[in-house]
Amino acid sequence: MNLPLKLLYLIGQLGLGGSERQLSLLLTHMDRSRYERAVVVFNPSPHYELTRTLEAAGVQVHAIPRSCQGIAARSAYLHRLFRELRPHVVHSWTVHDNPYAGLVGWLAGVPLRWGSLRDSLSATGFQSLPWGLRVLSLYSPMRIVVNANAIAQELKARKFPAHRIFTLSNCVDTALERKEKLEISTSLEQVISNSKHLVGLVGNLRPKKNHIMFIDALSNVLHVNTDTRGVIVGQPIPGEESYLERVRARIRERGMQERIILAGFCPNVPALMHTFDVVCLTSNYEGSPNVILEAMAAGRPVVATRVGGVPELVRDGLTGLLVEPGDADGLAAAVKKLLDDPALAERMGRAARETVEREHTCTLAAHRLTQAYHHALNARARLRAPLSV
Repeated sequence: MNLPLKLLYLIGQLGLGGSERQLSLLLTHMDRSRYERAVVVFNPSPHYELTRTLEAAGVQVHAIPRSCQGIAARSAYLHRLFRELRPHVVHSWTVHDNPYAGLVGWLAGVPLRWGSLRDSLSATGFQSLPWGLRVLSLYSPMRIVVNANAIAQELKARKFPAHRIFTLSNCVDTALERKEKLEISTSLEQVISNSKHLVGLVGNLRPKKNHIMFIDALSNVLHVNTDTRGVIVGQPIPGEESYLERVRARIRERGMQERIILAGFCPNVPALMHTFDVVCLTSNYEGSPNVILEAMAAGRPVVATRVGGVPELVRDGLTGLLVEPGDADGLAAAVKKLLDDPALAERMGRAARETVEREHTCTLAAHRLTQAYHHALNARARLRAPLSV
């Protein structure tokens, strides 16, 4: 396959969600002399966007015009763009957009058409799709990229062909997180300055993240560890705004208004991780959470629920502690164990940092993905080559 290879990605938004950050990290760690990289963004982001970061790295960013509403208009726009750019690979990074890569890419003659599944098949976003779109999201691309073995196993359990699954673990840029300057609100800065210990939970405010479990657990911990505060970082998701009031109500019910802080959106989570003594993840289901790797890169021990791909990242008793989903008492006991034993917390944090430096660098992940493209394209070329007589 001649170089440079032309890669085109489809994504719903370019905000600071975990999947968007992963795509940005991979693209910025690809060799620009070998790969022409472009991204098509379907919707504007309500917060900070990664567009400038990508463009500074030589990535073209195409925003679908707001006049292109609906499947037909977007398909027509993408078909024209695919024909114009003539990519070797079109790869949808968002499961909802997989049919555009699979079907429109096929109609436009794109050689390699891949999709992604970055969360559990039980996720609300996937289950809310009509049955036909769910089928197209999985079966119209030539291959599905997942970020956790747990998701691969879910697909195989549904008889999805194993040879059409490619597992690519999430990565974290350990060099970048050292450089990022912490930019936070004055109120959060005061909380950090006035607290001996901080326990953090970072994640969009949506029911799957189960912030209620975090509040229930921390309220028990904070009654004993009076020099500690909890911090919830994240913002509501469109369509799930009412969940924020549920979170606020639970904090009031527990009398924790001054002890558990809703910090809102933070543009530089990797830098913020260094302010926490313990980082929690309380999700009911997950794929491979970016926030865990960011905590590990900061040398922080993680207490997380044993769901999805989380056990592939958090090695129980080595880099953090795992609890069962919904077990607030177990979460409280695990957090208290780490707060009461700083040497244990430091040892786990150090092991976590070493793990990401060894297994989850973005250079390694970008190499694995691009090599998979090359392998698939070469295999396709061999199949299409005429037989010698």
